[in-house]
Amino acid sequence: MADTITFRMDGLQELGQRMRKLSEKVAKQAAGRATGRAAAIVKKAAKNKLKQRIDTGLLEKNVISKRIAKSKTQLTSEHIVTVKKEIYRRGGERIATRKVGALVEFGTVNMPAVPYLRKGLSNNLDKAREAMRDTLDKAITKGGA
Repeated sequence: MADTITFRMDGLQELGQRMRKLSEKVAKQAAGRATGRAAAIVKKAAKNKLKQRIDTGLLEKNVISKRIAKSKTQLTSEHIVTVKKEIYRRGGERIATRKVGALVEFGTVNMPAVPYLRKGLSNNLDKAREAMRDTLDKAITKGGA
């Protein structure tokens, strides 16, 4: 059921060379800010898509972006946009928001798909790339690389 969107970003070799001139700490911080800014753009777009199509607000409130722990990735920095696993209502009632999110994203036999996460990314790839590029460029310029 998982869906993957892949995109190409040119100039990464040159970027890598410039980033290596920075201290490891500064480079990691810059990478974290860059992926975080890109994820924030996708998260906002996903929430906006839900506002337009779904009126309960429950799913929209639970769309999050989070940084993947270093122990779980080989990348310098990785963020994802997802839905919280579950929330608890008064009285201990659990609502499986991630499951609801998947049903909305992909649809069911009784409900058409509302691809809010996929559209949030695919419709904002250029903005996300630009945010990453600007963030890294500022860090490199500031760091003297």
